[in-house]
Amino acid sequence: MSAAQPTTLAGGPLAPGDIPSGWLTSQEAAARAARGLVNVDTSRLRSDADVIRANVLTFFNVILAVLIAGLLFVGQYRDAFFVGIVTAANVVVSTIQELRATRTLRRLRALTAPRVHVIRDGVESAILAQHVVQGDLIHLRPGDQVVADGHVVARSAEVDESLLTGESDAVLKKPGDELLSGSFCTAGDLFYRAERVGNDAYIVRLTADARQLVRRLTPLQIRFRRILRMLLIATGVLGAALMVQYNVQERGFTESLTATTALITTVVPVGLLLGMTVAFAVGAVRVSRAGAIVQDISAVEALNYTDVICLDKTGTITANQLELERVEWMPGMEGYRPWLAAFAVATENDSKTAGALAAALGHERNAAQPTGKVPFSSERRWSALELTLGSERRAFVLGAPETVLALCEGGEALREAYERAAERGLRGVVFAEAPKLPSLDGAVGRLRPLGLALLRDVLRPEVREAFALMEQLGIEPKIISGDNPQTVAALLGQLQVRLKGGVISGPELEGLAPEAFARAVEEHSIFGRIAPHQKAAIVDALRRNRHFVAMVGDGANDVQALRAADVAVAMASGTSMTRAVAGIVLLRDSFEALIRGAREATFVLGNTARLSKLFLAKSIYAYLLIVATNLLGLDFPFLPRQGSVTALLTLGIPAIFISISVPPPEAGRDFTRNVLRFALPASAAAAVAAIGVHLFTQGLLGRDIAEARTLVSLTLGIIGLIFVIEVLGLEGASWRSLTRPVMTFVLAGVLLAGLVFTVYVDWLRDFFGFTAVGAWEWSIVLTAVALAIAGQYVFSRYWPQILDWLTGAHLEAQAARGRAI
Repeated sequence: MSAAQPTTLAGGPLAPGDIPSGWLTSQEAAARAARGLVNVDTSRLRSDADVIRANVLTFFNVILAVLIAGLLFVGQYRDAFFVGIVTAANVVVSTIQELRATRTLRRLRALTAPRVHVIRDGVESAILAQHVVQGDLIHLRPGDQVVADGHVVARSAEVDESLLTGESDAVLKKPGDELLSGSFCTAGDLFYRAERVGNDAYIVRLTADARQLVRRLTPLQIRFRRILRMLLIATGVLGAALMVQYNVQERGFTESLTATTALITTVVPVGLLLGMTVAFAVGAVRVSRAGAIVQDISAVEALNYTDVICLDKTGTITANQLELERVEWMPGMEGYRPWLAAFAVATENDSKTAGALAAALGHERNAAQPTGKVPFSSERRWSALELTLGSERRAFVLGAPETVLALCEGGEALREAYERAAERGLRGVVFAEAPKLPSLDGAVGRLRPLGLALLRDVLRPEVREAFALMEQLGIEPKIISGDNPQTVAALLGQLQVRLKGGVISGPELEGLAPEAFARAVEEHSIFGRIAPHQKAAIVDALRRNRHFVAMVGDGANDVQALRAADVAVAMASGTSMTRAVAGIVLLRDSFEALIRGAREATFVLGNTARLSKLFLAKSIYAYLLIVATNLLGLDFPFLPRQGSVTALLTLGIPAIFISISVPPPEAGRDFTRNVLRFALPASAAAAVAAIGVHLFTQGLLGRDIAEARTLVSLTLGIIGLIFVIEVLGLEGASWRSLTRPVMTFVLAGVLLAGLVFTVYVDWLRDFFGFTAVGAWEWSIVLTAVALAIAGQYVFSRYWPQILDWLTGAHLEAQAARGRAI
């Protein structure tokens, strides 16, 4: 029985004569399964062991592990303990985050239909999709997903391939046509043979990349890695020199190892990694309040740099739904409205068009019942229904105006109305009466036009505001769709959205040279009839044009482009594969949440800048301090555990409060210059103060190294807390709101009390290697602190003039006189 024949609406089990030949027996299916010819995706997913190994066995962690082992070997258990805590915290946080992402990917399955109908031993039965074997004969029915690639062997049906191609129109599949896994049957039914299964299936090959965890480095992470690499090199050189010097001076392996460990753990900003992770996580929570789920926390910070967002029409601009706008009736034909409503209700599950008509007109239907049907076909572009009301029997046709009006007598008024509506981006279907239900040979007879139903895509109400927000933020939208580009432009016109670029189609892009392709991508804003591989090429071209690109997708055809983008964003209603590869998933399918999330992301950048100021200042002053004391012939200025407790009170605990607070609006602007403008004067002032204390205590007063280390630690601790007050409390503060400064002073007071507590409690003092401190020692510390803060203020305020004076730039005007030589 063909889908094009008039049929009764009653369903039922297949008769033996309805089943085509060529099915497998149970024994044949079992034999093929034993040979591995089953519909199972065996591509390797990242295991938990892979994740743990990648996060534990990093270059920096290996170095620290060796040093910790060395400290344990020489009996320095307390120093080993404190170094180990910081290292373990970083490993645990990063590992948990990646395990979560990997387990999400592991649940990725391209095949969402759990059961299919196969013919074995001449009988139809439902089995799990992964139990299909190569050569199985499968019966595809409305709503079923194609689970393996193959060719149609009998009957015909309408198939929706939008998840693969982006085309929203269904495609008629007849005997001999190829079916691709990942598509869906929307009308009719057919039999096809499973030829490519498992890893060979199209949907698995298309989404193979989505099974691998994507690491996207943001510009901030790239900068930080560059800084970290420089610090590691400088620290490695100095550490090697210290090891050689200490052993040449015969200070012993224990002391040289302790000094090297203190150097690495103090100079390299390990805690900044943890602080950035916390800041990213807090940013993810803030973005989630805007209506998104963040799966990759670095994607939040990346939104700060996004200047182009690529969107699909379906599911982003439109809600993938149709809505009846009005019905244009031929003169005197409005009385057929109940018949149109009855037709729509009887076929509402056949298509989105019928569903929209049923939703709008269903309450107006008469009591007519369907007694015959010709399903919709893309080849005919119409469907027909016979309706019976008592003794009255009528036949009606509903379909595309281009096709149905050609079969009608008259109807010019409807044709003109349709042409005007099409210019506005509306869709139309013509309702006409036939003398009898059409037959397979196409003998429709002359139709009588009754009316034109005009439908429009349901546009998301927030889209207009989202486009306005993008314009405010300096983000350019690019619409990439599988539909006609003029239709997309008309829909944007309905929203009164005007994009700066032009309109271009996929076929026009296909033959362009790389330079012309890149220029076309830059100059156009609407891309229609775009194939999946072209989406990824457009994203790549935008990135090569120095744009930072976010891609919003919902189907399997978007996976390649999502992976190519800097920020991958998926709709919650999209396929599991797009949700798994995306860093951000939009709840309620509202991409407005992404635009609002870009605003929230500025908090992440601001807090990361504040963290970087403190941690880089500490790294630089520690490096300067260690170099200076070594050149002056002084002992190492602090023990690893002393550096750890100072870092905990001045960096670790404040970092938590910085990460969860709202930064000043300008905190993240001009990131590198902003951070260095604070870190360089602060580190120089702190280093000079600590060197002075160390030199004065051990060099001039002749006190032992333990007392010098105590005073140096107190000096750096208090200076560090003042830096916290500056960054967390005073930066961007106003007299109109003193809450933040006052709370920061309270926090600094509590942390200072903790530092003093470690010095005055006997067992803590002994544990950390401190000595007793009296009034004389405090006077040394406080004097150094005061001078350091004064020096920081002077240098940060007048540093251009100071540099000019040091380099003799103020004499340049005198030197430039006379004849050039």
